[in-house]
Amino acid sequence: MQRFIAVLSGDSMWPTLHDGDRLICSSTAPVDVGSVVVFKHPHRANLNAVKRVSKIEGDWMFVEGDNPDPTSSNDSHNFGRIARSSILGVVVDKEE
Repeated sequence: MQRFIAVLSGDSMWPTLHDGDRLICSSTAPVDVGSVVVFKHPHRANLNAVKRVSKIEGDWMFVEGDNPDPTSSNDSHNFGRIARSSILGVVVDKEE
């Protein structure tokens, strides 16, 4: 399994994950509805984002933040579906 660390920035995944959390990610883990993924932001080339997959339609996915405040997350409600090919990895754990 290819693993890498991603550091979360922001509150969009609260209460599940917190700003500054170090996330252990796998580039080979399967992506399912409910998976938390790291992906290339579709409109900001130098930004990777962390969101939860809420729907899969073929090679396209709808991703959302966990925070119940709708203004806290820039996700598929704002930028639409993301391509499966933009996913860098699945969050499998976090460093304590």
